[in-house]
Amino acid sequence: MKTSYTIALIALGTGLGLPCHAHHSTAVNFDRDSIVSVEGVVTEYKFQNPHVQVLLDVMSENGDVEIWMVELSAKSQLVRSGWTGNEFERGQVITIFGWEGYRERSAYLRRAILPDGTELQPPQLLTERPRAPFAVSD
Repeated sequence: MKTSYTIALIALGTGLGLPCHAHHSTAVNFDRDSIVSVEGVVTEYKFQNPHVQVLLDVMSENGDVEIWMVELSAKSQLVRSGWTGNEFERGQVITIFGWEGYRERSAYLRRAILPDGTELQPPQLLTERPRAPFAVSD
């Protein structure tokens, strides 16, 4: 009887951990202290969970085309903020500003400028809430 309870607890623990396995913190993949700016042509806009992505063709300084992956928060969070999945179009030239990725040619979108000058800002992450100042007592 004790063995069946142990097996049931292990199964329950494994099942509860599966949804968490796919999620990762932005701090693991992006440097919040390093902002990059990139101008490129949208080749793909993946409005999906767990993270929305924009793929850009960016002309490097030496004239080669580099593929950049720009990540955003979850589709569900963007939808709650009014995003529809029509924000970017294939072939559009956009400028993005974002946290530099630890992987080459990657960034986490903080702001995008569209061809007509419109500025898009995704909602702030829950982890970006301002922190109370550290008080030093005398």
